[in-house]
Amino acid sequence: MKCTIHQAPTGNRLTDAQLFDFQRVAHLYDEQDPKQLQTYATRAETVTQWFDDAHRQTLVRALTAYGQRIGQTPAQRAAVKRLLDPRSVAVVTGQQSGLLLGPFYSISKALSAIGLAEQLERELGRPVVPVFWVASEDHDFAEVDHAYILNSTHDVTRIRLEHSFDSHQMVYHAALTQVQVVSVLEALHRELPELPYKSEVLTTLRETFEEGDSLAVWFARLMTKLLCNHPIVILDPCLPELRSLVGPVFANTLASFDTVQANLQKAYDEVAEAGFSHEVIRDALHSTVFQVVEGRRYVLERRQPGTFVARGLGAEYTLAQLQDTAVVAPQRFSSNVLLRPVIQDHLLPTLAYVGGPSEIAYHPLSRAVFHAHGRNLPPLVMRQRVRIATPAVARTMAQWGISFEDVAQPCDLVATRALRDVKDVLHAQITQMETAFSGQLERFGEEFSSFGPQVQDIVARQIARHKELIRRLESKVYGLAQRRRSDDVQQLRRIEHWFWTDGHEQERRLSPMNLWAELGAQWFATLPVWGNYLQPGAYLDVTVD
Repeated sequence: MKCTIHQAPTGNRLTDAQLFDFQRVAHLYDEQDPKQLQTYATRAETVTQWFDDAHRQTLVRALTAYGQRIGQTPAQRAAVKRLLDPRSVAVVTGQQSGLLLGPFYSISKALSAIGLAEQLERELGRPVVPVFWVASEDHDFAEVDHAYILNSTHDVTRIRLEHSFDSHQMVYHAALTQVQVVSVLEALHRELPELPYKSEVLTTLRETFEEGDSLAVWFARLMTKLLCNHPIVILDPCLPELRSLVGPVFANTLASFDTVQANLQKAYDEVAEAGFSHEVIRDALHSTVFQVVEGRRYVLERRQPGTFVARGLGAEYTLAQLQDTAVVAPQRFSSNVLLRPVIQDHLLPTLAYVGGPSEIAYHPLSRAVFHAHGRNLPPLVMRQRVRIATPAVARTMAQWGISFEDVAQPCDLVATRALRDVKDVLHAQITQMETAFSGQLERFGEEFSSFGPQVQDIVARQIARHKELIRRLESKVYGLAQRRRSDDVQQLRRIEHWFWTDGHEQERRLSPMNLWAELGAQWFATLPVWGNYLQPGAYLDVTVD
């Protein structure tokens, strides 16, 4: 395997400023410069004071039991136990629990956290544990109920989980049936190319699901499998035992509604004044807390001081009632995107958070909620980005002289490589014909313009109709050329779809299933972990031998 690393902007203006011009936006990130070792050293000393032995014991007990359920490996069990050390801290990352592991960047995030934890452990001389946070409390199933793969003809195929969950249903509480999962596996079996490890993929997917599991549990089991050799902790924040550790955070957030909202308004203003757009739409009534009722979550909004209403449900509660519930049944609450990092900060001794471009961009807003709880943001590190060329893809790239740089942006390799000669000549001929005929019609219109303005209207319609017909001719002839050179076209389309799946970057769209089927589960253990906080915006180009 060959790997080259370079730095590149993300395209998110605020995140790129945080990566490459930190002092410009330092005030939006609580001065937590992720390129300074002292930032981490100071943070470690601070966060370890927040967690007593009882908290760590409960945390490890819950994660150990959960680990048994999801098939935790010895390396992962050892990582959990390290959280008992009073000097230990965590590098946290996470992602929604997408079908078939969702896009590849779930794996990339985990590898980034592992690499950063290794580096910081060496440099700080204390235990640093990588943690993957399975974002199971989300309720937008449309974001996680599908996966994209490339089929045997290298076309993009969308596989979807058939379900009827409503718009409030939390992923954590949504049990799947064997029928639903079998339908997904049948679609995958039908669409996934016949590759060396296809049977391993299908067998593992089947064996890691148990009737009644949620998508979050299935996702966690698969992450555990593919990261089996890595000492990473897989964590689901909705576990009742973990919720018991953060009940006071929900109670305090509701009690501090006025402070939270004032802080949020200030944070939104500061981001705008710095010249950036907001990553999260402002909702001045949202307390940042949801109420969970029968596995569904509803925004708790304040209608008047001391009274909250569950939006979409209509139920009304006093602050005192909600605070009592937070003590005895904290699992009946859930956090929104801006409160979630604060929950994480109270649950884990968070040394740093590894996120994607959007996450780094919304944390300056989440900072408002941190401040309402008397805390500052952790340092934020951009995850590694990665492009992977499998042996078959790499061979085709070499055959056509295509580099990673050539596929850095969406591209039409068929037009520029296989059919360039045809495309250029054909387009020139068509343009010439179009210009000549349009000119003739325009001269005709001028010659007979004395018969009234209708002549020009008729000519204009004829020109438009002629352009449509001649462009259709171009398309048909180009299609014939594609079919004549079908082998070349198919090879190049494969590269296009491989790196730009459905028009999106490989890691942001393509499920790991194609890589798994071609290279096997053990191959994932050989992927490089990135661990250099001094190299922000790292992009890894990986060629598999």
